[in-house]
Amino acid sequence: MKNLKVIIGTFVIVLVLSACQTEDKEIFSLTNDDISEDRVALEEKPTIILQTNSNDLAAETVLECWTENCNEETVTSPENTSIENETEGIPSTMVRRGTKIKVEFEGSQPDRLSYRMKEDSSIESKSLEDQVIEVSGEGKQHYLLSAEWRTEEGKFQGAKKIGFVLDVEKDKNVKEVELKNTTFTHNGESYPAVYHVNCLNETACEAPPTNGTDPYSEWKDKVNLVEVNANIGDEVKIDFPEGVPAPKRLSIQKLQGATGMQESLQNNVIEIMGDENTTITYIINAEWREEGRKTADVQFAFIVPSPSLKD
Repeated sequence: MKNLKVIIGTFVIVLVLSACQTEDKEIFSLTNDDISEDRVALEEKPTIILQTNSNDLAAETVLECWTENCNEETVTSPENTSIENETEGIPSTMVRRGTKIKVEFEGSQPDRLSYRMKEDSSIESKSLEDQVIEVSGEGKQHYLLSAEWRTEEGKFQGAKKIGFVLDVEKDKNVKEVELKNTTFTHNGESYPAVYHVNCLNETACEAPPTNGTDPYSEWKDKVNLVEVNANIGDEVKIDFPEGVPAPKRLSIQKLQGATGMQESLQNNVIEIMGDENTTITYIINAEWREEGRKTADVQFAFIVPSPSLKD
């Protein structure tokens, strides 16, 4: 009887030790009965990269589940996951409100992408169609970003979840001293972005006559526009310095001869379009807003002299 008690005690200790070893990290292990014979594995396990202003954001993988070693039912339901517990120990990154976080993938693109964010006692859940998270709110924010891969027939291939933490500070007023470091980039060469200030604070932006955009004809003689030696089909990018928050709105006006065109600007990139051998002037209007109110309005400009068709 004494030997039996020793055996039982030893067995209990082994179970306790095993439980302790697996408490920190979930280990997925399936039997042959659990794994479907028609599963389709991904050729390469994707990597998730988060970027703000071309800088990688600190993040950690908190869950990986691939069809070779787990199934769809194994993935923890988001509703049962504590966001703060999952992101505990991840260093926070300081960002400004309005910052855009780009979600990029090395490997296959996911079929589903979403995130859950906890700020104070509130939780926000959102699906991502354009793979961009625009930061709002203020203070400490805990994020869980979930990606899921499936075949064209809808069969589960895998899932991955990463966590990251943000310290969101309120937008600061755009300062003219910061704007002086704005540049235009073409083929790896940077050019100073000459600018004209319409307004740099909410009071000035909302008061007449500065509540509108000054016509280029009124300020073109007050600045010396830089010449960018680009050709038709080339791309020129406007780069704002690290201290300047991303504008809420960007638009572009193109002037060539007697014709003009205005449209929204995407991804800060201007594609050179127009007639050959005729100077083109580009005016980029940058507008900053906070809670729907305009807080800054600045125009940048450059000249493309005698462009030719790109070879």
